[in-house]
Amino acid sequence: MWIKVRKFKKNTVTTMTALPKDISRLQTALLRFEKGEVLQSLGEVSQRAEAIHKATYLGNLKHTKVSILFSAQNELFSVNTTIWLHYNGEIFLKDDVKLPVERVLAIYFY
Repeated sequence: MWIKVRKFKKNTVTTMTALPKDISRLQTALLRFEKGEVLQSLGEVSQRAEAIHKATYLGNLKHTKVSILFSAQNELFSVNTTIWLHYNGEIFLKDDVKLPVERVLAIYFY
């Protein structure tokens, strides 16, 4: 899956196409996350919030896995997992692995 990502550099915007790295949930725990929102519009943020809510509900009710696309260490990553909790700006996965919501680009259901 190729993803178009906007990068910001000193008041300029460039668009790049990147292929995210598929990693495990446990590898996710080893990453360092930058601060700041990765989405550009309030509409995108709202859609992400709805997707997180749905994924959390399905994760707790049916143990449904989702694919989370996120940014960390200036790279794109994808992890297939179950979201157990969304609280205080973080997504909690199994084994107390956390992802900051502001770094999540998309959630895909399958």
